[in-house]
Amino acid sequence: MSLTSSPASARGLRFPLDLRRFLPYIGYHHVLMIFLVISVTLISILIAGCTSDSLAGIYLLSLSYVSNPEPSASNVAASIAEVAVNRTSMEIRAGYMGMCLLVSGQSICSKNSGSLEAFVRRTTIGDESGDPLNLIHAAQKFRDETVFVALLFISIVAAIAAILLLATFPGWHEDNTSNGSEREVKPFPSRVVSRAALGCLVVSCVLTLLTGFWQHLSSSSATTMVKFFTYGVATGHVGAGAMALGWLATFFLIVACIGLLVMILSISVLSNMVG
Repeated sequence: MSLTSSPASARGLRFPLDLRRFLPYIGYHHVLMIFLVISVTLISILIAGCTSDSLAGIYLLSLSYVSNPEPSASNVAASIAEVAVNRTSMEIRAGYMGMCLLVSGQSICSKNSGSLEAFVRRTTIGDESGDPLNLIHAAQKFRDETVFVALLFISIVAAIAAILLLATFPGWHEDNTSNGSEREVKPFPSRVVSRAALGCLVVSCVLTLLTGFWQHLSSSSATTMVKFFTYGVATGHVGAGAMALGWLATFFLIVACIGLLVMILSISVLSNMVG
């Protein structure tokens, strides 16, 4: 009995074999570049949160009305609850570059609160107010006065600069020995370029780390203040997706920074030993 293989299975076996030929040419700095590309991608998605319907789940803060607020003895709390009753279907989400309004199963995203407020007014029936506590304006104030996205842009620029510097690291190439034979060698990268890349990574790590702390602190504080000042009629939530993206990007940046530092120190030790 003879065994035969189909063309599809032959192509499937050929792909891993072709991939193995390139593995020896993948250097240590290529792995660091992959980490940096992942980090830049995550930060870009974080910045673009709430700019379109597909990114409505990436938000820093969400504000909404509570359907059944807890009873309170305060006359002010009772008045607020009476005004805000039956407005529980509305939720406003704020990101770095945009805002999304979730109402009646619809999702509307915009870069400013004006269009969202106009949509609420158009869909309001009668003399009722679609947003009695003006949560849309509160989310806009949170973006304008609390959120600071410039540090993330600087972090992206520094990370891209580090990627470009790492791309200049030398790879394997053939060299002639004193005997006339050929051998594959890989020279050490330039110390100036290595330290410049490390400096860019340190800047990117620090800025992303500071932004992550500030993002988490400001969002958590805003949710507490909204619930306190509205006597539990409105509530806020911190965006878990945005937090995860921010901390993952910080993690990959720190790993790349430590990896490059280890490589620089190792090359320095080897150079001293050879010298």
